[in-house]
Amino acid sequence: MVRLCAFAAYILVALSTTIIIAVAGNLHGQGGALRAFTRENGVVEWGSVVALFAVAGVAGWALLRDRPRGGASSSARPLGRWQRGVLWLLLGAGQVAGAEDISRGQQVFGVGSGDFFRAHNLQRETNLHNLMPASISSSIINTTIYALFLWLPCWIRLAPGGRLDVFAQRHELRPFLPGIRTMLIFAFASTLQAYFLWVTWTDTFALAVTLFLLGLVLRRTPDTASEDRLHFACLVACTLLFGLHHEVFRFANMQYEIRELLVVLGCLHWLSGWA
Repeated sequence: MVRLCAFAAYILVALSTTIIIAVAGNLHGQGGALRAFTRENGVVEWGSVVALFAVAGVAGWALLRDRPRGGASSSARPLGRWQRGVLWLLLGAGQVAGAEDISRGQQVFGVGSGDFFRAHNLQRETNLHNLMPASISSSIINTTIYALFLWLPCWIRLAPGGRLDVFAQRHELRPFLPGIRTMLIFAFASTLQAYFLWVTWTDTFALAVTLFLLGLVLRRTPDTASEDRLHFACLVACTLLFGLHHEVFRFANMQYEIRELLVVLGCLHWLSGWA
């Protein structure tokens, strides 16, 4: 149920974003539509908060179900050591990140910031992630997503029985391998970037590599569901559309707020698949 809801939310956000960008790129006077969609404390930011707490909730529920009761585990398949570790990590990270995103309710309750945060925080809010430039935090997140949820899974699928595949099986890491549908969610999130800027060329290059690898995986996996192949075709079409209307995007904020929401929905979809 959680997996289905996460995918439905992704479709809704992706479709809304694509329509807004198409309208903003083709109709005069609609250039601010994307900015209005991603305004501070708006639907996108609160969507990320809800999704982050949902990640924590799913992780916590999985840990509770895995506890032995009456001498036997309550779940049909007891979780492995690595799975429990990742669940504890996600339980803590989901709560902390969700609270961080809304500055622990500071703006909701009208609480002012202390002297330290007014002096050092980029938005003068009581949170930690704005103590560093957004480019640093986004680079860390993007590198993690590309490496762990896109490139490595593609490589394992393209080289079954290879060193990475054997390593994953030996260390019981196979359950963490995201499915094609989950990978496509993360890939769509990567299409939302500021195109044709020197400072973002690495992001664009990483997206091109991702689309190439995903295309190879789909080509070499004949039993892939037809809806996933359609999903990939739409992903490529959206990449071309966004690149064509690159003037709608900005380097700061905007599309990256939507990207954050989609990444969290991708994490929720991935987590609910094995937890």
